[in-house]
Parts: sequence; structure tokens; C-alpha cells
Amino acid sequence: MATTISVRLDKSLLKDLSKIEKNWQADRSEAIRRLLAKAVSSWKIQNMLERIKGHKISIGKAAEECGLSLWEMLDIAKENNVDWTGYSKEDLERDLEVLGGKA
Repeated sequence: MATTISVRLDKSLLKDLSKIEKNWQADRSEAIRRLLAKAVSSWKIQNMLERIKGHKISIGKAAEECGLSLWEMLDIAKENNVDWTGYSKEDLERDLEVLGGKA
């Protein structure tokens, strides 16, 4: 069920919104809904990227929270230079030493 909200907009934002409405050939409600949906989706992705960086969430869970496939989330993480593995250079060096020692 949809809920009605009201919001105050300054004149410059209202002017920009009018341009968007004309470009999309949409009424004001539709334009605001589409813009808000896009902004919320963008916020979710940025929030999840921050949580991934802090190793507070897995990339799979982040993808699920954003409504994306794992592959889409991996691409976004790569584009934003987010290390989702938690595997550091030191970890690699330690593993190479262990492997070298067993050979």
C-alpha cells in the first residue's frame, strides 16, 4: 500500500524537477518516485560497500541486501576498488612461505 508524503522544495530544485518531468514525459509524482528509488538504491550500494570495506558483511549478503546478483556486486566492488576478500599482502606472503617451506 502506498503512502502519501509531503515535502518542501526550494525553487531551484523545483525547477530541476520540472525539467526532469518534461524530459521523462512523466508527472511530478512519477518523477519523484523514480528519482527517490534511484537515490535509495545508490545509498544502499554505497552503504554496503562501506560495510564490506570494514569486513562487517560478506559480499554475498551485501548483494542480497541491494537486490543485486553476486556478480553485479563483485563488479561494483571492483569498480570502487573495494577489497572484499580480507586477504592482505601479509597473508599472501605468509602463505607463500608456508608453501615454500613444505616443498
